[in-house]
Amino acid sequence: MKSSKFIISTIAILMLVVSCGKQSAPPVSPEDTKALASGKESVDRMGLEQNDVGINIPDAAETESGPSVDLTIPESEVVMEAPAMSSDIALTDWDTYMIVPGDFLIKIANQQYGSFRRWREIYSWNREDIGDNPNLIYPYHYLTLKRDNMVEEFKPGFSEYEVSSGETLWDIAGKLYGDPVAWIILYLDNADRLNGNSNFLDPGVRLQIRDRIDPKA
Repeated sequence: MKSSKFIISTIAILMLVVSCGKQSAPPVSPEDTKALASGKESVDRMGLEQNDVGINIPDAAETESGPSVDLTIPESEVVMEAPAMSSDIALTDWDTYMIVPGDFLIKIANQQYGSFRRWREIYSWNREDIGDNPNLIYPYHYLTLKRDNMVEEFKPGFSEYEVSSGETLWDIAGKLYGDPVAWIILYLDNADRLNGNSNFLDPGVRLQIRDRIDPKA
């Protein structure tokens, strides 16, 4: 009798131990299922699902050598040389001005440059010819004036004139140039033929006569 009770007790204890070792997970409610589903949706919206993540794996060749480098040598640019400046072009040009009766430096400066104050420049350019007194200039003498632009050099044409008996430079200048005071031009153009003598002319002497005496005429 006692042995049967012992056996029954032993069996009951063993069944209790087995039932404790076989514990099952707690049942899942419908609310838990919805929560799991909504959690998955939120993960998908954030783009964190593993299947949606694109990972670019570089090729082995690119990994070893790095990005390719363009080794093409660019063509050299063609540099155009500036055209050579002609040596015929002068930066500062000079013009010839003939003094007419009644001229003085202030008047010439005002006529030629629009400012009477430039008479000092005219005098400095021609001091060797004018002398120490800028107020004393003579008709039919020539002045050299600066010009900003290139001007044509004054080159008068010449013809010959044969001196008649009794003629003087004064007479010839009045007859050919229209003003006896222009005799100085005759003298300067024929100084080598007159041998420094402006008062007496030998008949038959041939003089060089300008076709015009005013460069601006």
